[in-house]
Amino acid sequence: MPTADASGATLPRCAVHTDVPAEGICTRCGGFFCPGCASWVLGAVYCAACAALPEVNYLETFRLKLWGRRDTWAWFLGLGGLVMLAPGFTLLMNGDTLPGAFLLACSAVGLGCFFGQRWARAGLLALPVGLGVLGLVSQEPLLIIPALFLLGMGASVHQDPRHKLFHRVPIRDGVLLRLWNRHENNPLALVGLQLGLYGMFFPLFAPLALGLGLTALRRVNPEARPPIGRRGQALAATGLGAGSLVLWVWLWPRLTVLLGELLATV
Repeated sequence: MPTADASGATLPRCAVHTDVPAEGICTRCGGFFCPGCASWVLGAVYCAACAALPEVNYLETFRLKLWGRRDTWAWFLGLGGLVMLAPGFTLLMNGDTLPGAFLLACSAVGLGCFFGQRWARAGLLALPVGLGVLGLVSQEPLLIIPALFLLGMGASVHQDPRHKLFHRVPIRDGVLLRLWNRHENNPLALVGLQLGLYGMFFPLFAPLALGLGLTALRRVNPEARPPIGRRGQALAATGLGAGSLVLWVWLWPRLTVLLGELLATV
């Protein structure tokens, strides 16, 4: 039962610990909670029950969705590792020890990345460096060019946040938020924008862009959990779709007439 203070006013109590005075209200359900039940999630305070919901801590839900799940780079490196096995063994059998060993090392790193081995991530950087050192030692400066190319690609894969999540490497919340925005935040707006650009050249894409843009625009709600954004892209998709429709409705009859006149002169 709620108690009263000296003035007679009723004091709210924590919904879980009814003997403890409440010191806050949940952002989602409006229930009272004590300091021990308060949970801060992405800048807002919730009760313990609401904080555990997937839609509230949507970034953690997104992290768990990708945690240990193979990304595109893993499949690409795994396939490349398989492809390099045969030529690597062939070179070794023909007496070309260094090239064969390098290809087999590349194959091992690629397959290791596919199977989520942590050492393989280090190999993405170590192999290009080794190739560059080999070029300097053997006085083959041309090897430095592919070494630099492989080092750039290896560094890109090594720092890719999606690839890190596959290898169960923690990433900062800011990086995770950018990744979530790219893949999960109102994707219809991005698809509509792409179709709107295509609609400028292919008229069949214009009504699709318009429909997706309007749908994405209606969904925008920054206050929702998870928030739904990309208002600018939704507006751009709507504008491009509508503009492309108007352009083709006005332009298509004129193109037909012009084409008929050209055929008549042939």
